[in-house]
Amino acid sequence: MGKSVFIYEPHAASLKRVVGAAKACGYQTLAASTSTDATRLLEDAEVDAVLLAHNDSGIEIAQYIKEFTAIDAPLAVLLSTNDDDPRPALEAMAADAYLRRPAQDGDIDVFLQMATHLREAQRRLLEAERTLDDARTKLQQVERTGGKKTRSGFHHFDSVKDLLVVEVRRAKRYGYPLAILLVGLDPLPAEHELSKPELQREITIGLASAIAKSIRVIDLPIQYADDRILIFLPHTDLPGAEEVGRRIKRRIKRITYRSEGLTVELTASVGLAGISAGDNLTFSKLIRLAASALKAAQLKGGDKVMKRVPTGA
Repeated sequence: MGKSVFIYEPHAASLKRVVGAAKACGYQTLAASTSTDATRLLEDAEVDAVLLAHNDSGIEIAQYIKEFTAIDAPLAVLLSTNDDDPRPALEAMAADAYLRRPAQDGDIDVFLQMATHLREAQRRLLEAERTLDDARTKLQQVERTGGKKTRSGFHHFDSVKDLLVVEVRRAKRYGYPLAILLVGLDPLPAEHELSKPELQREITIGLASAIAKSIRVIDLPIQYADDRILIFLPHTDLPGAEEVGRRIKRRIKRITYRSEGLTVELTASVGLAGISAGDNLTFSKLIRLAASALKAAQLKGGDKVMKRVPTGA
């Protein structure tokens, strides 16, 4: 079904003009010139935009839409030339925009384009909220069914791998960006080899703390291997992921440990990969790309953030 707009306008000539402009923009129209017709048409309607004349009936129709229908669409109020200040009408009708009579085709086109973009933004926001809720629910299920956390306090990769695969598929289906980071401590000089378990434990905890302070609530840090932390970043593009990687790298570089005359200064490298709308990468391919980027960063001396972009994916 195509896009549709509901129009209430008691003036016949104006109604004809608005309906014609909406159809020219590719919208199907539901049009009414009386409040009785309006409520009848709206009873089971599903529309992407609403345009209401500003009068007592228009205010009542706006209230009817809010209280008695499932319509949640952008609303514009159609003002007369005598309405010098649009704010009272916008407030009374809880409108998102206004047009003035005689409504010009270009103005109607702009409003309908705005409605399309706003509806898409609302859809993406709702999907993001659902993604977050689903992820939290699944993590709680993992914990209840024995998914143990590691020394870092993060979930082990094997416990949440299936969840991550599903989230990558969801991102591809709905066209929102997603990124993963693979964080690894850079190799230490031979004289700094960490043989004491206590020091290894302190470093693991410090690494986990640096990561936890650098990410959002919706991001998911995971113990990928003994010396690798994977960070799952939903709704994050590559530039955003690079900034997170740099933030983590800076925090880790501040960590210094001293034990029995030994001073250990840590650095880390970060490899990242991601998907955006239209990409067809699998989760396993994302992991391979991020691992390749991490390896390249460490081969170049470490303390770097690098990304891998798929070729021909």
